[in-house]
Amino acid sequence: MDKWQTIIGIRAGLYPLWLIGANLVARTGGLAILVLIGHSYSQAELGTYFKLLALIGLAVTATQAGSGPLLIRLTQNDALRSAMLIVGIRVLIALIASGFVVAATSLPFAKFWPLLLIPIAAALSPDWLITAHNRFSRISIIAVIGQGAGITIAVCASLTHSQLGLYFIAPAISLSSLLLAAFFAYRSSQPRLIGPSSPSQTSAFGLVGFTLLAGFLPNIDFVLLDIADDALFLAQRVFLFCAGLNTAIASTLFAKQQSGKLRDIWLLAPMGLVSGLLLLWPDGLAHLVYEAPSTHLINILQIGAAWPLLLAVLTRQLLIMQEAPDARWVGWLCLALVLSSAFVLPDAITPSNTMVLIALRLAVLSVVLVACQKVLTKRQVMA
Repeated sequence: MDKWQTIIGIRAGLYPLWLIGANLVARTGGLAILVLIGHSYSQAELGTYFKLLALIGLAVTATQAGSGPLLIRLTQNDALRSAMLIVGIRVLIALIASGFVVAATSLPFAKFWPLLLIPIAAALSPDWLITAHNRFSRISIIAVIGQGAGITIAVCASLTHSQLGLYFIAPAISLSSLLLAAFFAYRSSQPRLIGPSSPSQTSAFGLVGFTLLAGFLPNIDFVLLDIADDALFLAQRVFLFCAGLNTAIASTLFAKQQSGKLRDIWLLAPMGLVSGLLLLWPDGLAHLVYEAPSTHLINILQIGAAWPLLLAVLTRQLLIMQEAPDARWVGWLCLALVLSSAFVLPDAITPSNTMVLIALRLAVLSVVLVACQKVLTKRQVMA
């Protein structure tokens, strides 16, 4: 009996593997796409493309507006009417954010318009329904098919060296994932209630703020601190691999309401491993992804080795605090700090110094959140 209880306990603790597996499929597909286009397009072409993807990433974050976890909680508490209202708001934000991307881009609209489909697909995607129902295996299927569509377009683009094909790769993934997510969400069973009521307005406000902060962080510094260096955005694609894996793990832990040591292990161990690889083997990783990476790019990757682990530490703090009513303003204030501080930093800095600055900002933000958590915990004990 003890043996079976141990096995069941181990299996119960391995549930994040579904989303980790899905994310690894997505990141492996992304890596394959990166290798295909990295060996077919020049560094200048890729730099421009990745910079636009970073802008689109911010538009997607604004579109989802920190609503993912809130939609999960509303679904789990059978408040689907409220959830649909939020989806409608997401579509409106997607259109507005796409307009800002067009205004901020000097490239001809005919060249990059396919990328504007990504925020729309993100707004409409019902993947939160699947996560709320704990149907994690379906996320893996969506990831496989979505990446298959992206790889197909990437192969065609690489063979023809088509600029339009290059800009269609990411939209192909988003649109195919949207269609499959809609199919799976439609076939999902009725939500299982996990609590007596939906999140209060106070906790929902804090949840949105923390989720927005987490969503903006992987892209915001690379955009705001940009010094027009292609290598910096090539390095960012590697860091976004880590951010995607970290987000997938955090999403699963949130849906399961996991706490304690198991949460910390799932968050910190994978990112610690990636940070170690970036520190000790940046040359190998760079050559794996790009055909002829510059020494400059390799140095940026090594300098930013701590970034994945710092992001994991910060994500841990967000998971701990994001549903606490007493912490409802913390996420919003930290987001305002990140945005405002970028405009007072010096302009004349090298790409390597930019990477150091990005890592330091994550470290400072992590310290701020840890301090806020300790203050709130002390207040609760005293009360």
